Amino acid sequence: MASVVPFPEAARESPPARAKLRVGVFAAPPVERFILEALAAVASSTVAELTLVCERGQTPVSRIGENRGLTPVSRMAEKWGLTPLVAPGRRMPLEVGNAEWRERVREHELDVAFVAGDVEVAALEGLARFGTWRYAFGEDHSIGERDAGRREVFEGAPVTASGIRVRLGQGRPDRVACRSWSRTQPFSVARNRGNVFAKASDFLLRALRDLAEGGPEWLDSAPEIQQGRGYLPVDLGDRLRLAARIARRAAQKAAFVEQWTLAWRFTDIEPWSGALDGFFRLDPPKDRFYADPFPLQHQGRSYIFFEELPFAAGKAHISVVEVDREGRASEPMRVLERDYHLSYPFLVEDGGELYMIPETGQNRTVEIYRCVEFPARWKRERVLLDGLFAVDATLHREADRWWMFANVANPGAEIHDELCLFGAESLLGPWSPHPRNPVKSDVRNARPAGRLFTQGGKLYRPAQVCAPLYGSGVAMNRVTRLDARAFEEEEERRILPAEASGVIGLHTVNRAGSLSVIDAFVRRPRFSR
Repeated sequence: MASVVPFPEAARESPPARAKLRVGVFAAPPVERFILEALAAVASSTVAELTLVCERGQTPVSRIGENRGLTPVSRMAEKWGLTPLVAPGRRMPLEVGNAEWRERVREHELDVAFVAGDVEVAALEGLARFGTWRYAFGEDHSIGERDAGRREVFEGAPVTASGIRVRLGQGRPDRVACRSWSRTQPFSVARNRGNVFAKASDFLLRALRDLAEGGPEWLDSAPEIQQGRGYLPVDLGDRLRLAARIARRAAQKAAFVEQWTLAWRFTDIEPWSGALDGFFRLDPPKDRFYADPFPLQHQGRSYIFFEELPFAAGKAHISVVEVDREGRASEPMRVLERDYHLSYPFLVEDGGELYMIPETGQNRTVEIYRCVEFPARWKRERVLLDGLFAVDATLHREADRWWMFANVANPGAEIHDELCLFGAESLLGPWSPHPRNPVKSDVRNARPAGRLFTQGGKLYRPAQVCAPLYGSGVAMNRVTRLDARAFEEEEERRILPAEASGVIGLHTVNRAGSLSVIDAFVRRPRFSR
């Protein structure tokens, strides 16, 4: 079984106990369910406590639609069977314009005033030490939860931004905490809102954690919010354009088979241009796709391990081919199959042994396999992480420590956005979650896209560009900090599909010795041979 332990550095340097942040909740029902979940997480945390709840109205509200589970905050504990969030004596009606009411609120010495629903944020200025916070959406973070994710769908925007907007008042600029970007679900407002809300339920606690650790300096360093256009109503023209996009997409799927295919070449220098000129192709039959190539040079011969997914099976297995410099490839050989989906066969050597760490997220595990007979026989050595839906585990050794990058998502949210980091002293563990997880929340350059590599003395991490479509390209991120306290990287460039090559997507690049491999997303006419 997997074992997960705290980072040893954190255990040695435990900070002194701090008083919890005092959070007041100011709500006007209906309140989105994800906000109730966020408040429940804060109430059960060691970082903050809910010391005051002020609500407009006390009657439960019930309405179905667009991912809403609408219950006033005052009924949350009863509805979910939770310990009461605040004592009855610390519940007050919402009367923001009342001077006596404001004095009663000040008596609670709040650190944060959190707003949910249709409450005028400016009216709460001066009631909390670190300002007034609320969920906000859109590139300028000017949209409330009621209209979140709507405009992006109708405009065909590639990403939907979300975060916590902080109003500090006293002429200071508003700032955004826990900023994130997710892929816009292109044809459904309900799905787009559901995806964003599922992820956002963690934002409030993350931002409070950062405030507890960083104090006023952290707030001052958060990005300023620029004045934007705000919410624009949806009109008939918007709806007609969306309908036309849906019709075009349906026709496209009817006329073409969409597949991932593999390409390779031998070269001393690999520029990764996004074109397949000079590459040899390994195209799959029309009933399957090939993806996630990982190359290996073994005893003077060259191999590519990859995901093979027959459409009828509904899940993939791991296969291998041998390739040469003349463009010849052997028939694919199946080398690893389980009852659940396998992909992204990350290869790593350690202590004279060859290991594979395929994606096994469907089984809620990260598993490591040892090669017992190359290339066809692999034995499961250990479960590195258990009870976790993680994808594309990518390992890197830095000095005397192993690092694992993998994407993890909340239930109901897409897996492409949030990059988590784990550390271990040994390849076989135990593995520890990084205290800053998730270390990145951006669909445009978070999910791993191949091995880390060094070039010009700099460490690079390839990442998938998953917007506007999954497989839109690969971002090359230069790692600037990787340690037990923080992870930082900067995107230097992108590898995008070259239109002239007929490729419409890329999402994995890898190299072993002089062998470069890439996967490409292509469309083939459905009814041609």
